[in-house]
Amino acid sequence: MGLSPNAVLERAKNLIMRIIAGKYRGRRLAAVPRHVRPSTDRLRETLFNIVASSVKGSVWLDLFAGSGAVGIEALSRGARHLIFNDRSTRALRLVRKNLEICQVEESFEISHSDVFVLLRKLEAPALDFVFLDPPRNFGRYEKLLKTVGDLAFLQPSTWVILEAFKKTKLDCLPDTLSVFRRLRIADSQLVFLRPVE
Repeated sequence: MGLSPNAVLERAKNLIMRIIAGKYRGRRLAAVPRHVRPSTDRLRETLFNIVASSVKGSVWLDLFAGSGAVGIEALSRGARHLIFNDRSTRALRLVRKNLEICQVEESFEISHSDVFVLLRKLEAPALDFVFLDPPRNFGRYEKLLKTVGDLAFLQPSTWVILEAFKKTKLDCLPDTLSVFRRLRIADSQLVFLRPVE
C-alpha cells in the first residue's frame, strides 16, 4: 500500500530543510536522497532551543553526520568547531554540498570513517557536544554509548545527545553517562546525557 496524500506531503516537507537561525538562517539545504534520514526542522529547532546558550564558542562531534544539517545549524549559531563524520561517501558528499550552499569555509573538518574506528583513533579538543544520530537499523547502542562515555576528552559539562527512533530501547546505559532529559518528537526521541563525575 502506498503512502496517503498527507503522508507524501509530510515526507516532502520534512525533506526540504532550511537552517533555522543564526548566520546562515533561511539557507535552503540540498534535497535529501532516500538513503539519508535527516533530522527534521522541528527536531533541530527543539534541540537548539534546549542547548541555546551553550552553542556559542562550542566544539561538536557529529558522529553520523548524514546531511550535515545539525552541524551546520550549530555553526550558524556560533559553534567554534565541528567534526562531521559518516561512513557513507554519499552522505559526506551531501555534507560538503550543504557546506558550500551555506558558504561555510572554515571551523570544520570532515572524517570518513566507521564510528568505532574513529572513536579509537580520534584526537580531539575538549568536546562540548557529541551528537549521535545512527541509522534506524543500527542496533549497537549499548556499545556506542559505552565507547562515547569512555572518551578521555569528554568534560563534566559535555552534552551527549542521542537521536533515535521512538521505540528504540535504551535500557543498558553505561555507568559513565547519565540521562538528564528525554523528549519525543514525532517518531523520534532525543536523549540528553552527561558524563558521571
